[in-house]
Order: sequence, then structure tokens, then C-alpha cells
Amino acid sequence: MKQKIQEVLKRAIAAHREGKLQDAEQLYRSILQFMPTHPEANYNLGLIAVSRDKPAEALPLFKMALSKNPKVEQFWLSYIEAIIKTTKTTDKDHVSQLNYELAVAYSNFGNVLRELKRLNEAEKIYRSAVRVCPSLAEAHSNLGNALQELGKVEESEIFCRHAIRLEPRLVAAHNNLGNALYGLRRLEEAAESFKQAIALKPDFAEAYSNLGNTLKALGKLNDAESACSSAIAKKPNYARAHNGLGNVLRELGRTREAELSYENAIKLKPDFAQAYHNLGNILRDSQRYGEAEANYRKAIALDSRDTKAHYQLLTCLFMQEKEPAFYNQLDFLINENKVSAITGSLTCRSALKYGLEKPNLFCSNPLNYVLHSDLEAHYDFKNIFVKKIRHLLNESMIPFRNQALLINGQQTTGNLFEIEDENTAEIKHIIRLEIEKYRKRYGNSEDGLIRRFPTEYDLQGWLISMKTGGSLRPHIHTEGWLSGSVYINVPDKLRGDSGKLVVCIGEESDTTDSQCNPKKVIGVKTGSIALFPASLMHYTIPFVSEKERVVLAFDVIDKKKPNSDYLN
Repeated sequence: MKQKIQEVLKRAIAAHREGKLQDAEQLYRSILQFMPTHPEANYNLGLIAVSRDKPAEALPLFKMALSKNPKVEQFWLSYIEAIIKTTKTTDKDHVSQLNYELAVAYSNFGNVLRELKRLNEAEKIYRSAVRVCPSLAEAHSNLGNALQELGKVEESEIFCRHAIRLEPRLVAAHNNLGNALYGLRRLEEAAESFKQAIALKPDFAEAYSNLGNTLKALGKLNDAESACSSAIAKKPNYARAHNGLGNVLRELGRTREAELSYENAIKLKPDFAQAYHNLGNILRDSQRYGEAEANYRKAIALDSRDTKAHYQLLTCLFMQEKEPAFYNQLDFLINENKVSAITGSLTCRSALKYGLEKPNLFCSNPLNYVLHSDLEAHYDFKNIFVKKIRHLLNESMIPFRNQALLINGQQTTGNLFEIEDENTAEIKHIIRLEIEKYRKRYGNSEDGLIRRFPTEYDLQGWLISMKTGGSLRPHIHTEGWLSGSVYINVPDKLRGDSGKLVVCIGEESDTTDSQCNPKKVIGVKTGSIALFPASLMHYTIPFVSEKERVVLAFDVIDKKKPNSDYLN
């Protein structure tokens, strides 16, 4: 029967093309006698009706075709055109209903374009839906979603909120508003929007996943794990929830569980580039550089725009001493004009290791850009910094976690500056003032560090607490542009260089001659601030004291390169 229908369809299409509309119509209708939902037969009959200037007769035929094949773009275009033509010939009493039907069609067609990643076209179609029927809440919500994905988050919030005003129980609108607020880094508000979506739809796995990502960003890791686990319980095959859970578990230091979560995400969605990238990060942290390299290469193959994967691949090649492959990758990034702390650091380190100088697009001589000053000379350090940090710690607003780089110390979770609290606002303001002073000081520099300094940036901040014997191992801040630290409490009367900050070009293993690894030793004290390129390796010298050493560390993060956690 199926083969016979296909033969009849071919004859019908041939007659249609030859202009034999009556013969074509009879053949299409003969198909529908056996298969009433046949999409091509319905669609082509609709085209015949339109050609006879009977668009109203075409509407149910196009709708039937769309019900079977909703992702066919031409079906939507013909359906929309037929509605528009029908509105011009119908009486006024039916125009309102047709406009509503047209707006729904625009909105649903926009969803198809959005799934195809044609976001600019989807935005235009959604705007048509809103224009035709301003009261259609779903169209406002969908437009808000597309705007958020296009990076127009302020406008996204406006449309999502309007959708909720039109229909307070529209679940998707609450979830989309949460996405917009997340993009605006108003995380507490975003979490409330996701919770509202869950309250309206308790099995909404996507909202649970988004809530988990948001709680992670707020440093509420246990709650984040619970939300991600709930998403998986509601929708076990939801790859992004497994990926999000992996991100939380990694932050909690549960490396093996995180690795398994990323692997689960990949099994469920083999083309999930971000999961490969995240798995690469876990393997890199575990110094399994060969396995990490393979996963970064897979991430790049799936998404060539993943610049961060290119940077991390460079790291893995360097750590495996794959000199030719390393320089091929470095040359690629230089030719692509890609600038980051990682490329800056490894360009310097490879010169130490292999003696081959390459153009450093980030910073050729990073030790020339190390600035150490005293905040106590310009601000009420005790009240602005010390008391407020102590308040945050005493109120347990930011929990601590173990950090592999720390010996006898802990680090807070999440971003200190995303806590919506007046205690962080003034600290953030002063740090931004110091960053601007830094930029002016080196304003004449031609190095990428200064010349390409982010026009818009966020601050990523965390606290480090160390007890006697504590130290920080050598590392760079791979996500940062400019790194810094404010010393909230440094035990006094320390012997020699103990407790001091060391910034250097590379690790001692990068050269056989320790004298060839230039460094600076900074004698920090309570009230000190140190600013330096994020490409510089840095570490602290162990100290012995009964007093705790507390440091506020931070990075300048390019606002145009946000965290890659997925929202839905």
C-alpha cells in the first residue's frame, strides 16, 4: 500500500507541475481516502486551493500537513500566507480569530527556526507574532527566550515579564525569565523564577536543571546538587542535567562522580560538545593529559567556536611535551588572533623550555605589570574590608570547600561578588577603582593585556583561608584577564620570606636552570592589594603562625565571554 501511494503521489505531483490541477487534485484526494493525514497530499491540495483564490479552504489542509511534519519551513510559510490572504477576504467578526491563529502560527514557526539555530530569523518571526496579537503571552515568552540566546538579555527580561503579566501561570515564561536574569547575573532573582516555574509544573526537568546551575553560581553547592539530581529523576535521559550535575560535583571536589556524570551526558547526547569539554577539564585537573587532549579535540570537532577548548588543548600538548603539535596549535591561535592568559602564559613558558620565541599577543613581559600597593593608605580598610568579610563568614553566606592547589587551606565556593549583599558592594567598587588606576598607570602599553583590556568585565571573587603551614601551589587563573588579591589578614612577625606571594614566568620544571625562570617575591601585609596579569604563575611561601591568613582573590573576567554553563 505504501509503495502504491508513493506512485500515485508521483503522478499527482507531475500533473500539478504540468498545470493539470483537476487531475492532480483527484490524485491527491485518492491518497487521502487511504491516508487522511498524508502531509504532502494535504499540503499540495492546499496549494491548489490557494491558486484558485480559496485560501480559507487551504487552511485545514496546511494545518494537517504541519501536524505531521511541523519542521518543514515551506509548510509554515504557505500556512501563514494563506491566513493573511484569508483575513483580507473574511468579515470583520472573524478577523480577530484569524489574527490570533496567525500569531500562533508565527510563534510556532519561530520555534522551528530557533531549533535550527536561526535565531535572528526566529526573532523577526516572534516579533511578527507579538505585533499581530499583542495579547498572546506565549509569543512574548518565546521572543524573550530568543532575545536571551542572542545576548539581548535586558530586552529579554521585558518580554518575559510582559508574558507573565498576560498569563501569570505560563510556566515557560517563568523559566525564560530565569534565563534572562541569569544572563544579567541577578542570580537570586533567577533562582526564584526557576522555583516559580517548578511550583507551577513540578515535573519541569529543565527548570530544575537551570535552578541547579544558578545555585552553583551562588555557591550553594549542596542545594545545586539536589536540584540537578531532581532534574535527572524527572527526566533520566536529559543530557544537560547530567552535565550540570558534573559541574556541581567537580566544584564539590568529587572528581570521579563528576567524570561519570559527564560520561553519562555524552552517552545520552554523543554530539554534546560542552560535555566533552568539561570531561576534558576533569581529566586535565587529574593530570591525565592524553585523555584530556582527546576530549578537547572532540569538543572542537563538534563546535569549532569553542575557543576555550583550543586553549586547553594547547595546555595538554605542552604538559605532554608534544613540541611540534604544541607549536602547531600555538601558531593556529596566534594566526587567529586569539588572546588569553593561557596563550600568554604558555608562549612565555615554551620560550623557557624550548628556547623558541613566539609573538605573545597577551603580554610579552608580564613581570613588568605587577603592581603592589597599600589600601590602608586610601580607605578605611578595617571597616570596609575586614569587618564586612568577617560578617559574610560569620553568617555562613559563603561556604568553604577544599581546593587541590591549597595546602592546609580552604576556598569559598561560587562568586563572592554575586552575593546580593551590601557588604560586597563597596568592596567591589573599590577594587574596580584600583583596576582603573592600574589601567591608567600602564595606559601607554602596546601589550594586549592593556590594549585589548575588556571594555566590559565582571569580577569573579573568592576567599582563601590558610592555617599554619598553609601555602598555595603554582598556577595561573585560566579564565581571568587581570588577577588580584586583597590581604584581609596576614599574620605579622613571619620569618624570612614565609607567607609572601611569588609571581613568576613558569614552573621550575620548565627549565633546567632555575635562574632562567624570572620571578618577583612580594612582601604582602594586611591591607595590601596585588594586581598582575592572569598569565603569571603565582604561589605562596608556607608560613608558620597561630593566626589565620585570609585573602580575597579575584579575577577580571571578560563580560563578552560568560561562563559556559548551559541554561534551557
